[in-house]
Amino acid sequence: MGKHLEEKLLIAVNKKSLFYKIKTFFFKIFRVKESSEIEQQIEDVKINENQSSNIQKDNFIESIRNIENEEIKLIKLQQQYDNGLIETKDLPKDKIKSLINLYKNQISELSKSNETRKEKLLLYRKKLQAN
Repeated sequence: MGKHLEEKLLIAVNKKSLFYKIKTFFFKIFRVKESSEIEQQIEDVKINENQSSNIQKDNFIESIRNIENEEIKLIKLQQQYDNGLIETKDLPKDKIKSLINLYKNQISELSKSNETRKEKLLLYRKKLQAN
């Protein structure tokens, strides 16, 4: 029975032979390089992802700052206009349009807040009359 198993086994490898040693040497060399190259590529991809996400964050923050700066500049311009430091003839047409839009937005916000205050006062009166 032992003889039968030996016949079915794969060819025995002689680990002391020269060809085996050369083959394992080359396998070690190429496998190490492949794995180190793959690891390097993975690291490069991670670095690129981090950089792109940082760039996107910076762009978003910068766009918010620009919007805030424009609004702040417009509000300062409105204050100067209200104080009489600037006249309409001194302003360009685009600034006048932006000021008009700012006034309209402020008026609509004030009217909304006034309506909510009126409703709260009416509810308060009803509660007092019910007691």
